[in-house]
Amino acid sequence: MANLYFMTKNYILAIATLMGTIIGVGIFTLPFVVSRAGIISLFIYFPLLSYLQYLLHLHFAEIILSTRDKHRLPGYAEKYVGQNGRSLAFITEALGGYGSIIAYIIVGGIFLHQLLSSLIGGNLLFYTTVLFIFEAGVVFFGLRLIASLELILTLFLVIVIGLIIWKGYNFINLDNYQLVNFKNIFLPYGPIFFAVGGGAAIPEICRLLDKEKKKIKSAIAWGTFIPAFIMMIFAITIVGITGVNTSEDALNSLKLIFSNGIITLAYLFGLFAIFTSFIVIAQALKEIYIWDLKINRSLAWALACLIPYLLFLSGWNNLIKIVGFTGAVTGGLSGIILIWLLFKVKARPDIKSPIKNKLTKIKACFLSLLFILGLIYEIWNLTH
Repeated sequence: MANLYFMTKNYILAIATLMGTIIGVGIFTLPFVVSRAGIISLFIYFPLLSYLQYLLHLHFAEIILSTRDKHRLPGYAEKYVGQNGRSLAFITEALGGYGSIIAYIIVGGIFLHQLLSSLIGGNLLFYTTVLFIFEAGVVFFGLRLIASLELILTLFLVIVIGLIIWKGYNFINLDNYQLVNFKNIFLPYGPIFFAVGGGAAIPEICRLLDKEKKKIKSAIAWGTFIPAFIMMIFAITIVGITGVNTSEDALNSLKLIFSNGIITLAYLFGLFAIFTSFIVIAQALKEIYIWDLKINRSLAWALACLIPYLLFLSGWNNLIKIVGFTGAVTGGLSGIILIWLLFKVKARPDIKSPIKNKLTKIKACFLSLLFILGLIYEIWNLTH
């Protein structure tokens, strides 16, 4: 009975870990980009990109389960491809991780400032720094502290999102929905791809379900598609309420409609979402430095946490551009690396993986082309 409880608990915890990673800062950028591109873009991009991220999560899981040693993506690339593969994977993962953490720093500071500034004063930078120090401290002591709380925090997040949707339903105005704006039709690609990505949590899911590996695939499915559905409904609701007045972080625009109590819960929800995702992403970067680059733990922590904070201080604070770049460029490159790395892993696995992805050269080329086109658009958009 105790063993059955352990297995059930770990399965649920694995799903919650992936959900908690995905429901992060990306959810708050979605209403803004959808309000600019049109509601039709949401129904095109969300199913497609959620499914693509699900495939990439499965690809990463097969790579992990086919290899004896513990690595992050750069380490697997080095093992199966060589030094050049490791270098490309490291640059991609580092840029993606730093972009994500900077986005968490920006939005987390805004939410904490909105919650507490009227009570104790202080400027935005003060609250941003206080929250960062707390999050970085948790990363210093390790991910296990978060894993034990992930299920409770994720459940709370879902409840608060449901409350916002329920309370906001009566304020939805169909006139706020723009069907399509072809000028901005590609704008949601990067932010949505970023929002539904949870690759940093896949090694932790494989660790949690080490004794029940056959459940990993279904845990990844639930952990990917549940938050995607929640974020989609959240975006539809917020755009229906605020329309063209939707702010870049979504919640500020709700002040026009909701009472202080609902807004306070919304900011708390935002902080929890950002907190859990920050920890997972920063821990993933830390493990890249420890496992793959063989750097000591203290220096790895400093490189993972302090660099994005310094970049933020230097002026990297445009939320939409950072999220778009991280999703389309580094997310696309990571996807291409995972796809072609999986061919190498299938050719000479260390051990037999319970997850077997069906991957053909035609499918790999098609997916790679999609990622390359998205990458080219995002770089063009940033430079114009």
